[in-house]
Parts: sequence; structure tokens; C-alpha cells
Amino acid sequence: MPDNAQPPSRAQIIHEIIWSEAFPWWILLKAAGMAFAPTVLILATLATAGTWAGFSLLDSLGLPSGISTNAPIADLDQTTISLPTPSHGVLPTLSSQVDRLPTPVRDLLLLLSKPWNPLATSRQFIGSLFRCIWFLLVWSIFATAITRYVALRLVDEEQPSFRDALRFGTQKWPATFNSAAFVFFGIVALAIPGALLGLVMRFDWGLAVVGVLWPLILLGAVVLAILGIGLAAGWPLMVAAVGVERGDSFQAISTAFSYLYQRPIHFAFYGFISCVLAVLGFFAAGLFADTTVLFALWAGSFGMGHDRTADVIGAMAKRGADPRWGIQALQFWTNSLRVLLGSFGWGFFWSIAPAIYLLLRQSVDATELDEIVLDEPVGA
Repeated sequence: MPDNAQPPSRAQIIHEIIWSEAFPWWILLKAAGMAFAPTVLILATLATAGTWAGFSLLDSLGLPSGISTNAPIADLDQTTISLPTPSHGVLPTLSSQVDRLPTPVRDLLLLLSKPWNPLATSRQFIGSLFRCIWFLLVWSIFATAITRYVALRLVDEEQPSFRDALRFGTQKWPATFNSAAFVFFGIVALAIPGALLGLVMRFDWGLAVVGVLWPLILLGAVVLAILGIGLAAGWPLMVAAVGVERGDSFQAISTAFSYLYQRPIHFAFYGFISCVLAVLGFFAAGLFADTTVLFALWAGSFGMGHDRTADVIGAMAKRGADPRWGIQALQFWTNSLRVLLGSFGWGFFWSIAPAIYLLLRQSVDATELDEIVLDEPVGA
């Protein structure tokens, strides 16, 4: 061996792999498991019931529930027009992918997008706007409670109770609600010049003038697009910011927009992993709910007999009301399980939100995942 040659180094043996450090996004698995916690399920169910009550009230007042992107035009012989979005020509399947998203994500995106449709009538706009306001108001309370509960569980700091989580939500909901309201009012304020140009576009000569200036208008609309996308995709991060940091609305807005636009690929990757986990979670929850109903009917079938069992199950499966009170009761409890399963989806959505926030915060600010602002001591 030459004098200057280095002796062969010993083979390095890996004794242990700390998965949380090698793959920090594994925290999403832990967050997904939190969706099955009774506290999360109860909070999500209460919020779902509150949302349904508000929407039902708006329906009774005659406000439209929303609009379609293809609106019928009476003076065009009932033909339909589509929004001239570039993706329809370049990526024709992009818009159809929204239907493939998990139900909570799809519902949230559709709900937030309805008031921005330029084909909406005044009543449709008002109906969609009121629904968005009610949705944000209800979930500002319960989503803040869920994110706080999950955040504390993720860092293993303490075991919060249902009462503690709900108390936090009732105390901090103004911060989460105002964070969305401030962005919304910013969009409205910036849209005022466009509304003035719309008055000019009522005339053919004005339409020609605006057509020449349209590239400049599109550049200005980029700011609106940034705020609009930040509102739709960033509001869950704003809620998580309040739940993790105990901050105010402005802190939630700044951190959410910063993390979203500085790490868009990270955000998309974490969203993809969350969608995969959502499919598995929904499969497990749906399998448990279906099996529960199946075994309840199976056990009762031994006493009812085949003919009576077929009659009961057939009546339960019908959408119309059965005159028998017993069938109505069975339908009620079965539908309650269906509502609980839907609430699980929302609980899963808000359980994942703080985990994604912690991951983005670690990537942008180099903050450890287990750092969270704890509750202030009583009497402090």
C-alpha cells in the first residue's frame, strides 16, 4: 500500500432510521389518524349540522343555491355558453378533475367559486355569497377547534378535551373569519375599476376600446387571481395558523400566502399525499359504516324471516317516505350514519390542514414541527 494511501474505512452500519426526520411528511399519516378521534367527529358533525341548517334557511327564503358554469341563455334558443377559459382548449380534462377530488375539497372549491362566476344573476350572486358567509362563520368556530386539537395531538404536547377545543374555537373564530373577510374585501376593492370598465362595455364603442386595453386589464386581474387562489387554497392554512400560532387575522393571512406561494410544489405534493390518505380513510370509514348496517340487518333477519326482511330493506332503500313509523325511524338512523360519514370527510380535511401548515412552516421558516404556541395559563 502506498504511504499516502488512506486505510479502507469501515462500512457504516445504519442502526436506526428516524422516519420523522427522513420523511417529515409522514406527519400526514398521524394527522389522518386524528380524523377518527371522537372529538374531531363530534366537532365536524356539529359544524355539518350547522351548515345544513343555514343553507336550509336560505333555501326557504328562495335564494338560489348556486349556478352552473354552463348557464342557459333564453334569447339564444336555450343554447348554453361556456366561460372562455384557456384551460378548456389546452387542458380540456382539467376542469373535470375537480369531480375526482375528495368531497370536502370539492365542496369547498365549488362553494368559494360560485360568487365569482360572471354568468351569475344578482339573486344567484347574493344566494351564493350568503352561503359562503354562513359556511365561513360556522367553520371558523369548529375548524379552528379541530385544528387546535389536532395540532396539540401532533406535537404530543397535551391531550386536549372536547371542551378545551370548543372553547378555543369560540374564542379565536373572529381571527379565522376575518382572515377570509379581509382578503374578500380586498378583491372587491380591486375589482371596482373593472366594474367601471364594464359600464363602458355596455356600448359597442366601449367594447372596442376595452378590447384594445384588454391585455392591461388581464395584467391587473393577475393580482385578483393571486388573491382569489390564495383565498380558496390558503384559507385552510389561515385556520391552521390560528390553531397553531394563536395569532390574529393579519398573521394568518401573511403566513398562509407566504407558505402557499413560496412552496407551491410542496403544497401540491402534500395535497396529493392527503388525497391518497383520504381515499384510504374514506374506504375504512365507509367499510365500517356499511358493515355496521349490514350486520344489524343480518342479525334481525333471523327473527324477521326472508320475506319480511326483503320488505323492510326494500322500504328502507326507497327515497320516498314510507307510511310506517318504524321504517321512517330505521331510515333516520341509517341517514344519520350517512351524515356521520360525510362529517368524517370534513374532519379529515381539517385534521390534515394543521399538518400541512407545520410542514410548510418547517420548509419556509425552518421551524421545528413540534413547536406550537401553547395556551396561556389561567390568570396570567
